[in-house]
Amino acid sequence: MNLAEFGTLIKTLRRSSVDQWGNPWTRENLSRAVHLSPDQLGRLERGDRKYLDTQTLMLLADSFNLTNLERKEFLYAALGLPDEELFLHTDCNAQLNGLLEEMEYFQVPAMLIDAYADIVAANTSTLNLFMITPEMLTYTRKIPAGQNLIYLLYSPSFGTREILGNFWRKIATIEILLFRRSTLRYRHTAYFRYLLKILLRIKQFDIDWYFCQRYADRYDLTYVHFLYEHPQYGLLSYLATETIVNTTRGELYLLIYNPVDKATASVFENLKENSENKAYRFAGWPEKKVLSGYE
Repeated sequence: MNLAEFGTLIKTLRRSSVDQWGNPWTRENLSRAVHLSPDQLGRLERGDRKYLDTQTLMLLADSFNLTNLERKEFLYAALGLPDEELFLHTDCNAQLNGLLEEMEYFQVPAMLIDAYADIVAANTSTLNLFMITPEMLTYTRKIPAGQNLIYLLYSPSFGTREILGNFWRKIATIEILLFRRSTLRYRHTAYFRYLLKILLRIKQFDIDWYFCQRYADRYDLTYVHFLYEHPQYGLLSYLATETIVNTTRGELYLLIYNPVDKATASVFENLKENSENKAYRFAGWPEKKVLSGYE
């Protein structure tokens, strides 16, 4: 992102964060906390301040109570360079098509999500693992945020809690931490505001979103060990690993589920259909659409 966008991000984070006493940050209070004058902070929020020293950035990260995962994205954003300049000018749609082809070679469940946690694609094994029927797929296309991973996890309409059982609580916390990480550089966008507005209508997500902002563990996540009793396939044990694909239109995250025991490997082998693991497109990417009436 450029300096103007970074300034807007600073303003967005200030308005959505609270100080140590739980009070919303004002420009005056935040400027004292980060050792700037209100005018200097105002220039920073307007994108007029071209030099950002490390101490100021770290004080801002502390004031916004960013997790370790969010801090990395925050400092990355402070470079003031758009993705188009940071990465090779490979056509993003060509990258996506290549990923879709690769996903069909996988012998295990895999899905592709974007920075907003919208599901861009998933293979047959993933759909069968989470018991997503063709009727459910049709339904997701008709509702706001219906193809968002966080929405699918929290909405009672999709039965994710019943599938994961007691393990759902841990996964929900981890996914919110990852969601906070991946969306950090996009919190100022209209699409994020639209998405968050929809998600916050779910009471449990509303609670967890603000809880994670203030109290969640600050740890980095490179893999997650899933271990739970699936209602149809029995005890499953697998590792969810993440590969980040950098593009000129933001990151894509390839999630691959790797079995860690023979029983799970056998289940995964049977999740395919006719030995094929076709990749299905879900949410649009890189363009993001805000449905009319939900702005």
